[in-house]
Amino acid sequence: MKVTLIGFMGSGKSTVGKELSKLLGFPFTDLDDLIVKKVGMSIPEIFKAFGEEKFREIESSLLKEVLLKKSELILSTGGGTPAYKDNVKVINQLSKSVFLKTPFETLWERISKDKNRPLTKLGKEGLLELYTKRLPYYERAHLIVECEGKKPKEIAEEIIYKLSLT
Repeated sequence: MKVTLIGFMGSGKSTVGKELSKLLGFPFTDLDDLIVKKVGMSIPEIFKAFGEEKFREIESSLLKEVLLKKSELILSTGGGTPAYKDNVKVINQLSKSVFLKTPFETLWERISKDKNRPLTKLGKEGLLELYTKRLPYYERAHLIVECEGKKPKEIAEEIIYKLSLT
């Protein structure tokens, strides 16, 4: 089984992905880490050097590559991955997708503390607008898990339980 975690930046995709990996014994892959490894630059450096469009093209290509290669996998995507071209369709066709739904205020608290995220320069209102734009893509996931007030392990256990019912 392949499980792809989607959601806005700061929703805990990487953290929950690592918990899922431990519990299921499947390898964990962070799509952003793959991009950094392939390009040899950090995400902010890629954005600065090539722009968001080029970054999204690289991301989309690696997304397909990793989902087609592996038979068992926990994949954490970037916040914008599902909203680019047909990525959400690819994710849903090649894996079980899980939206880690977190209230925007909680996301903002987490995001505003991390100045390394390229999109923090948008400010709270700009990020809320981006979140609102991306929400319909996230909501196309096979599973939606409410994350507010839950520890990463609890979220991972809930995902495993819900996946066993599908």
